[in-house]
Amino acid sequence: MTRFIMYFFCLSGGILMAQDFSVTGKVMDENSNPLSFVNVLVYENADETPREGTTTDEDGSFALKNLASGTYNINFSYIGFKEIQHTIQLSSNHDFGNVVMEESQNILDETVVVAKLPTIRKSAGKLTFEVENTSFSVGNTMDLLKKTPGVTVIGENIQIKFSSPIIYINGKRVYLSSSEIIALLENTDAANIKSVEVITNPSSKYDAEAGTVLNIVTSKSISIGYKGSVNATYEQGIFPKYNFGTSHFYKNNWLNVYASYSYGNKKNYKEDDNNIRYFQPDEVSTKSFWETKFDRTTHSESHNGNTVLDFTLDSKNTISLTSNVSVTPKVDYVNHGNSLIRNSQRQLDSTITTLSYVGYETQNLTFAMDYNRILNEKGATFNTSANYIYYDNIQNQSVSSDYLLPNGDFLRNNSFYTDSKQNSQIFTAQADVSSELWTGAFEAGGKFSSIDTESKLDFFNTVNSTSTFNTSLSDNFNYKENIYAAYINFERQWEKWSITAGLRGELTDVDALSRSLGQINNQTYFDLFPSASFHHNINDNNGIGLSYSRSVERPRYQSLNPFKYFITERNSIGGNPNLVPAIQDKITLAFDHKGKLFFEIYYENVKNSLDILILQNNDNSTLSSIDANMIRNYQYAFDITYFGSLNTWWWMHINTSTFYLANEFYALQSSQEKYTNDTFGQYIYLTNHFTLSKDRSFTADLTGVYISNFVFGNRFFKNQNYVNLSVRKDLWDKRASVTIGLDDIFNTLNNTASVSDYYNQDNYFYTNIESRLFRLGFKYNFGNARLRDNSKKIETDEGDRLEGK
Repeated sequence: MTRFIMYFFCLSGGILMAQDFSVTGKVMDENSNPLSFVNVLVYENADETPREGTTTDEDGSFALKNLASGTYNINFSYIGFKEIQHTIQLSSNHDFGNVVMEESQNILDETVVVAKLPTIRKSAGKLTFEVENTSFSVGNTMDLLKKTPGVTVIGENIQIKFSSPIIYINGKRVYLSSSEIIALLENTDAANIKSVEVITNPSSKYDAEAGTVLNIVTSKSISIGYKGSVNATYEQGIFPKYNFGTSHFYKNNWLNVYASYSYGNKKNYKEDDNNIRYFQPDEVSTKSFWETKFDRTTHSESHNGNTVLDFTLDSKNTISLTSNVSVTPKVDYVNHGNSLIRNSQRQLDSTITTLSYVGYETQNLTFAMDYNRILNEKGATFNTSANYIYYDNIQNQSVSSDYLLPNGDFLRNNSFYTDSKQNSQIFTAQADVSSELWTGAFEAGGKFSSIDTESKLDFFNTVNSTSTFNTSLSDNFNYKENIYAAYINFERQWEKWSITAGLRGELTDVDALSRSLGQINNQTYFDLFPSASFHHNINDNNGIGLSYSRSVERPRYQSLNPFKYFITERNSIGGNPNLVPAIQDKITLAFDHKGKLFFEIYYENVKNSLDILILQNNDNSTLSSIDANMIRNYQYAFDITYFGSLNTWWWMHINTSTFYLANEFYALQSSQEKYTNDTFGQYIYLTNHFTLSKDRSFTADLTGVYISNFVFGNRFFKNQNYVNLSVRKDLWDKRASVTIGLDDIFNTLNNTASVSDYYNQDNYFYTNIESRLFRLGFKYNFGNARLRDNSKKIETDEGDRLEGK
């Protein structure tokens, strides 16, 4: 029976292939040099939208497969060369031979040079934003992400559908914290980006923790030589901020070398107004009212370096060595707090003034090696890689609080300081094989991850300048985790259908030990993570898709650490070593029209979702932020996205989401009762890209964001909105550029309010941050501008978890 089924599928695939033909060829310049990355598009009859498309390889060759018989227009285009179009009648395989493209002699002063417009390709569970050689290939990669459909950038927070995606570059995950990833993307030229893949339903080849994925695909080098760039950015809010970066790239016939470095120096300011109503033991009567004004000044310095060595051993074998180094030698927090304590009649009882200082330094060193081998002429490949991460954090903190009577007379002082260290070493190894199967793509692989984290906290009480070691508040925390994973995945495209289906299994072994608490988290669990996507082209203009995925979110290592960071003596942030992973199930129904208008309806349910609860303890009048597992959170949403050019100088992208969000959790500090924090809301994101000169060297971007009520953990957030404006001018034949921008023009992100009001919890915050920022940037490119670099960043799920929430 099994043989019969296999024979049936092979026969069916053979019949389908017999009806399809291929178009091949090689594109050269007038000197017979091969041209790589030439766009080759197939148009059917008089259609304005291409039916198929590809780009030429480094040797100039191209292949278009699975074309039915008929009449087609084949279009060849490449920046700097005259466009070519051929009409063919396809009834068998067609070989163009050598296609010669003539270099364009247009002069900017006399001719308007029109860059390509970006295009979108929609397939099962994925949207691909093609930007190479378009008007969007300016600025840095963070600027590009702000214009990418389906991606939302608020401040330094990258989101896809209200969740933080896993960032990949060229299919390799980046092992950096979110702030380090931002520094990398801001130092990567958008001209080096071929496409951005927004993957809302990742296939099984991605780690199970990848609920959504943002894969940034860079262009390959097209000529031998050297190029480089330097850039600098100045920002001014309440305090100034600086950033300097430089990147260099060299290529010959067997080696690509890329190196970049950036330095950042920032000073930020933040204010909080906090009001808490504490309750009597009956949880109804008022015990006291606390009004606290808090401010924090942060001064930080950071260094980020990235090197890539790509070796071409022969036509079938390549090796890549990558290193990412992020060093933060200085982060200083200076916190001031002033609390007014009033009785139930709101009469002033006493005041507390607090001064706290936090200083820490971190090192994040990542090294990776990749080996790739082409197994046969049909494109089957074998890939294996190994990654090692060394993360080290040293932090010290001092807190001093004075208690005063209403008339200002001194009552007492309470002071303490802490010394803490955290060291994490992470090793990952994986192997993957891909091959053609049943005219589709089959992939399978395995991965092993080992994480070893050691943390130490020493707590000292200070009385009259004398320090005493506090054993009960000191701790050593060790965390070890091994993950064993295997997956299979299959993808196939027909003329009107595309499917992706896969299954991933992961076995996780966790061992956590606290010196003071003992064995606190020892668990071994296995789970399966299926994923499937279907997309159907109803006709040339409309398509519909359905997708399902299951993923896991593991706790951040800092979130598992039981140590506390004190904002003031009575306001602390601490981890929870008893956290368990969250499991997410998501189903999406999508509809697309002409590659510009997209509708999506989706439901997402997360069991044991990881979040932060800000809780007041009414017995001792303290406030604490703790990492916790919710019972679950879930959301229903209807999204609309439009992307397109309104005319030759105005491109627009608008995204709206109408949603219902709900967090269901145990109300800690409230007799373990359940509570659901929920809301209906509306999100609107609008960005406009304007071309202000005929040669497209003068551009502007205007972005506006509005989000209505929102819930996070046990807190309810009120409306937020902002408007950003930036202007860019290219100079010296695009060798240099100047950018001027203003974030949060109307200063509307200030006074952001969050509220917690249920059972015996009654508190709210008003937060003021440096949201209005003036930005001035300059960049200069030198060397061979035709080169495209091989900039890469190493990223893994395990490395991401180094970043606390």
